[in-house]
Amino acid sequence: MRLPHAPAPARDWPGPGRALVLLAIGAGIAFLWLARELLVPAVLGVVLALSVHPLVAFLERRKVPRSVAAIAGTLLATAVVVGIGILLYDRISSFVDELPGYEGRLRALATGIRRHLGHLQAQGEQIVQAPRQPGKVQVQEGVPWTALLLGTAQGALAIAAEATVAVFVLYFSLAEGPRYREKFLSHAGRTPIGRARARAALAELHRDVEQYMLNRVALNAVLGVVMWIVYGLYGLEHAAIWGITTALLHFVPYVGPAIGFVLPTAMAVLQYGRPRDVLLVGGIYLALVSIQGNVVDPIFLGKQLRLSALAVFLGSLFWFWLWGPLGLFLAVPLLSTTRIVCKYLPRFRTIADFLAE
Repeated sequence: MRLPHAPAPARDWPGPGRALVLLAIGAGIAFLWLARELLVPAVLGVVLALSVHPLVAFLERRKVPRSVAAIAGTLLATAVVVGIGILLYDRISSFVDELPGYEGRLRALATGIRRHLGHLQAQGEQIVQAPRQPGKVQVQEGVPWTALLLGTAQGALAIAAEATVAVFVLYFSLAEGPRYREKFLSHAGRTPIGRARARAALAELHRDVEQYMLNRVALNAVLGVVMWIVYGLYGLEHAAIWGITTALLHFVPYVGPAIGFVLPTAMAVLQYGRPRDVLLVGGIYLALVSIQGNVVDPIFLGKQLRLSALAVFLGSLFWFWLWGPLGLFLAVPLLSTTRIVCKYLPRFRTIADFLAE
């Protein structure tokens, strides 16, 4: 009598296979860092394309050619970003011009800090390399204007180049997206199951990330406008800056709202200097952001991306370490993309489970 065969145990990757996987992961991270000047604007362009794709689809349904609709979507996204940048630059310039008026209050704050933290003075004296001697005048070196101007010009050129890449990727993503989608699906798998899996992954990715970005932009814009109006009615100076920065920083999970709280509160310290006003300004911010995070976002976003809070926090730190501030902005779409892709790849479903809520 022949006994039935026992099920074969799950096969684990051998030692060399694990080493190759770890080597591939390290090489991928190194590539992401080395090519960040090209990858960051390219990914930003794709994310912006997902944000304005509903407009392009609407125009296309109205018999507008795809290329014309893509140009309209590109111009809209570019105009919004440039308009925010110009408005923010103008407000920040006026704020910088008014900073000398706060010099007295800044000195008073510095004096108070030195008085209450006097015990740190001894530690500070230990790291002074050249203590002052009576009768000697210390002369500071002149500002290296040549190096400063050259570095500023190079930084401006780099920003302009990255912005150009982002705009072109934005346009081509809108104009050529459907064509490349069909090309990808035609080569995605050799079997009908593989092609169906790829089609389902693309559909889920397009739906979740597009709807998240569209709703996130709309909700953040409303939050920024409300913050602007409330701070303006309260009399806080430069209320426009705090409204815009609140809207922009709210794209960054956890870290963004914390930074946004510091900015108007510090302005209240400079403008009023009274604990009552500082607490009220901070309380207004916390109240509006709490309503946004606990009431508005669950209603309009819900569990849209189905990401774990821990995964979002750690992933945001990783992308900030890798790509800087823009990495924070792109962290949530990238994490959602990773979860969806791993979900439809059997070997990587463990990663999807850890990223999911």
